Amino acid sequence: MVNGTLIVGELRSITVGIVQFKANGSAILNIRRHNIRTLSATVNNFKVETLNGDMYFGKVLPSAQSGYIQMMGQEVKITGIFTLFYFRTGLFRQVQGNISAGYSFTKNSGTGRLNTDAALRMQERRYEVRPTISSITSFNRDDSVSREREDVNLQVLYDLTPFIFPAITVAYERNLQLGLVRRFSQSVGLGTKVLLSPHLHARVVTGIVMNQERYIDGRRSGNIKEVPLAFTFNAFKYTAPAVSLATTQTLFFGIRQNGRTRLEGETRLAWEIITDFNVNIAVYNSYDSRPSVAANGMSDLSMVFGIGYAF
Repeated sequence: MVNGTLIVGELRSITVGIVQFKANGSAILNIRRHNIRTLSATVNNFKVETLNGDMYFGKVLPSAQSGYIQMMGQEVKITGIFTLFYFRTGLFRQVQGNISAGYSFTKNSGTGRLNTDAALRMQERRYEVRPTISSITSFNRDDSVSREREDVNLQVLYDLTPFIFPAITVAYERNLQLGLVRRFSQSVGLGTKVLLSPHLHARVVTGIVMNQERYIDGRRSGNIKEVPLAFTFNAFKYTAPAVSLATTQTLFFGIRQNGRTRLEGETRLAWEIITDFNVNIAVYNSYDSRPSVAANGMSDLSMVFGIGYAF
């Protein structure tokens, strides 16, 4: 540590400016990067990505220079590390993520709403798998249950270069407000990291999507082709209270759909209240220029509050 303290244990990861460390005989410690003098971890192999776009693999060795480590014979600045994680054989042996849930009740209508979401991240040397799930479910006074909105997404990314990555995605969506009972999607694309800084991350992905839709009136769409343009932005504040802002907005341009365009997005603001626990506000937005049920309008907006846990 910068203050001279020596901590012995297991280095887990560095992400969003936090060094995760399992100290011997203690719980997991989350330490800000700027408080670390140097690190040494020689049991596991690590992957390190820096804000400059460099990528390193191997053991983490201590440096004589304060605020640095050594990897592959190079001096690497700790505050310049974008991500660090150790990888072992077996994808499910390296899992990180967060889960969140919230509930609201309206006395006049007798309706309760449960919102849940989870986002996981599993990484290997060159690729990572990102499953996500979110839902909003209403419980009505007449004991009926309405699955208003659901989104299940599985994305696989491969690090072709430090800044370029191909992506494969399969997804399921449901949005009754826009008359959509279900949408199955399969896509392939190419993405790039357009912004890397200690507090800001952003990336863009585009490609081709194939959809199959079913609507509340029973109609089916067959195969629909679209060109997506997805933008993901993350902002972090590490000093207490820790705050993070994340948004993903995807614009879809229909191919041979009479000019149809769609927008799907999620924005989340979270405050860490105690270590690994946060309160958050999530906003889900949808737009369809040619919805299946025109009477319901072309857009949908939902705001939910929840309590989350990061691991």
